[in-house]
Amino acid sequence: MDRQQLAGYFDYNATTPVSPAVAEAMTATLGQFANASSNHAEAIRNRNAMQQARVSVAEMLGTSADKVFFTSGGSEANNWAIKGRLFNHLNKPGHIITTAIEHPSVLETVRYFEKQFGFKVSYLKPQSNGAISISDFMAALQEDTQLVSMMYANNETGVIQPISEVAKITSARGIKLHVDGVQLVGKRAIDVEACDIDYLSFSAHKFYGPKGVGGLYIKENNSLSPLIHGGGQELGLRSGTENLLAISGLAKAAEEAKCAIAQWDQHAQACKHLMVDLIQQADISVEFNGDTTYANALSNTLNMAIKGVRGEALAVLMDKKHGFIISIGSACSNNKQKTLSAVLLAMGLDEERIQSSIRVSFGQYTTTADIENFVTALNQCVKQLSAMSFAS
Repeated sequence: MDRQQLAGYFDYNATTPVSPAVAEAMTATLGQFANASSNHAEAIRNRNAMQQARVSVAEMLGTSADKVFFTSGGSEANNWAIKGRLFNHLNKPGHIITTAIEHPSVLETVRYFEKQFGFKVSYLKPQSNGAISISDFMAALQEDTQLVSMMYANNETGVIQPISEVAKITSARGIKLHVDGVQLVGKRAIDVEACDIDYLSFSAHKFYGPKGVGGLYIKENNSLSPLIHGGGQELGLRSGTENLLAISGLAKAAEEAKCAIAQWDQHAQACKHLMVDLIQQADISVEFNGDTTYANALSNTLNMAIKGVRGEALAVLMDKKHGFIISIGSACSNNKQKTLSAVLLAMGLDEERIQSSIRVSFGQYTTTADIENFVTALNQCVKQLSAMSFAS
């Protein structure tokens, strides 16, 4: 693993490096090419390996292996949870509750059902701290609410949503709850059974696993229709030849996360405190977007508006001049036409503040020295851009 590359990498919410243990596990699986759906000895061995992988993921999530289903990643898992549930209501479309700050794979799917099939949708906006209000959620509930889809932690601000409270309400009313857990799983401990969540999406590449593999926790597998039909893999709910290579990487990432998540979280929180302290000591006029406290936000994420500079220009300069990689929004929407962050807009921030905002996210390979060097470079770049702005 390239230490110099990792030293400048501050975009862990977009994706994480593959850990050495995960890479080793995947390399060891390269020779296991037999189709796990076949009936010979090699296939049976691979089926057993897949089952053990399912157990590893289940233990990380606090559930049983028969409730874990593999997908190609978080976007597929989100699509499956929403479509698989709402397909059961096409004869009588009802009401959906989601939020204005969801990942595009949730928002676009919900909009599809709204426009194509006539479902009613409530798009809840967050408070200024980035979190959805329970009173707003309660007010949005209707007699025919058929699904609630809400992320656990926001990818841009790191703010944690009140999922436990929402789950108590949906459970009491018999409403299915889908939680996009992509940004939280592998960063904070989670127990899906204790939370009483119906569906939870996750993706391996957000916690040091490979890209192209993730999964969906399904509390009751008869509550969802299949999204992909075919050979009947995954108990008939998700057909297609299983990707054992990627699944082996996911399993190892899950095992590492289960053992080290408290340590990773503590390390990230120390990095966050140090970065905030150093930025506030520096000559930088900064406002943090969203709650930054431990209880209400991920430990590895800071979204900040720096007065007098454009976030996009700052991100480019930090990369070109100092080799630091940061973000100005969601990586999954950066290939679309540039627009203001929907998340920050929903929080009520004005255009000037949004355009001056950047997202910094770090992980287990970030060191204290990396944080110190980052803030030094940030200070230099902000001064350079401010001087250019003043001169013009």
